[in-house]
Amino acid sequence: MDDRNRRRNRILNLLKVLVSLGALIYVVRRVDLAQVLQLFQEMDWGPFLAALLLFLSGSLVRAYRWGALVWSLDVSVSWWRLVMLYFVGSFFSLFLPTGVGGDAVKMYELSRNDHKVSAAISSVVVDRFLGLFVLFAMALLALLMGHRLIQPQVQLLIAGIFSAIVVLVALVWQRSWLERWGRRFGLDRLLGRIKVLRELYESLHLYRPTALLYATLASIVWNLILILGYYLLGRAVGIELSAWYYFLLVPIISALLMIPSVGGLGIREGGTVLLFSQVGASEHQALALALAYDLTLLVIALIGAGTYIIQGVWEAQQ
Repeated sequence: MDDRNRRRNRILNLLKVLVSLGALIYVVRRVDLAQVLQLFQEMDWGPFLAALLLFLSGSLVRAYRWGALVWSLDVSVSWWRLVMLYFVGSFFSLFLPTGVGGDAVKMYELSRNDHKVSAAISSVVVDRFLGLFVLFAMALLALLMGHRLIQPQVQLLIAGIFSAIVVLVALVWQRSWLERWGRRFGLDRLLGRIKVLRELYESLHLYRPTALLYATLASIVWNLILILGYYLLGRAVGIELSAWYYFLLVPIISALLMIPSVGGLGIREGGTVLLFSQVGASEHQALALALAYDLTLLVIALIGAGTYIIQGVWEAQQ
C-alpha cells in the first residue's frame, strides 16, 4: 500500500510539474519577453510599493478571518501566531505543489498547539473556501453592473463557478442531503472508518453564526485589498483599465490556482495573460502584471522564510 501511495504521489507530482511547464511554454511562446523586461525597467514603483503594503496588511486581515474560525472551535492560539503562520504558509505555497501547498503547513503547525487535528484542517479549508466564495460573490455583483465589459464566455465562467460554490455550500451545511447521497455512494462508510474525516465533517457544523459572520466580513475586506492591489500593480506596469475589470477577472485567476501545479507557477501567469489580453491590455502588459504580483509574493514569502527560521531556532533553544 505504501509503495502504491508513493508511486501515485510521484505521478501526481510529475503531472503538476508538466502542467506548470506547459503553462510557462504557452506564455513564453505567446509573449515578447523583451517588451516585458522593458515594462519592468519603466515600472512606476510608487503603485507597486503601495500594492505590496496592501498585501502585507492583507495578511493581518486573513489571519483574523482564520482566527474567527479557530477560536469558534475553542483552539487556543493568538492572533499574532496566526499572522506568523500566514507568512510561513506563503513561503511554502511558492515551493510546494499546487497554489495551496502552504495550507498543509498551516494545518500542521496549528494542530501542534492543541493537538486538534480535525479543527486545524477544518479551519484552514473553511478559511480558504470562504475567501473564494466571497470573491466570486463580489465578482457576480460587479458582473451585474459591468457585464458589457467582458465577453459572454467569461460572464458564464464567473456565474458557473459561483453557482458550483453555492451548491457545494448547500451540500455541506444541509447535512441530510449529503448523508442521503453519501449512503448511495458509500461515503458514510468512509466517514465511519476514518476518524479524522469523521471529526472534520462534524467540526464543519460547529462554527457559531457570529464566527462565520466575522470571517465573512474579513473576507470582504481582504478581497477588496486583493483587487485594489492588483489594480495598483496594473497601473505600475502601464495598464489603463477600469477597476471593474479587476473585480471581474481576479476571482477567475484565484480559482485557476486550484489546478494542480507547482506553486501556481505558470497557471497564474497564463491565466492573467489570457484574461487581461481580452479586455484591452497587451499580452506583454498582462504578463508584466502577473510577474509584478509574483514579486510581491516573493517578498512576503521571504518574510515567511525568516519567520520560520527564527521560530525553529527559538524552539531548538527551549
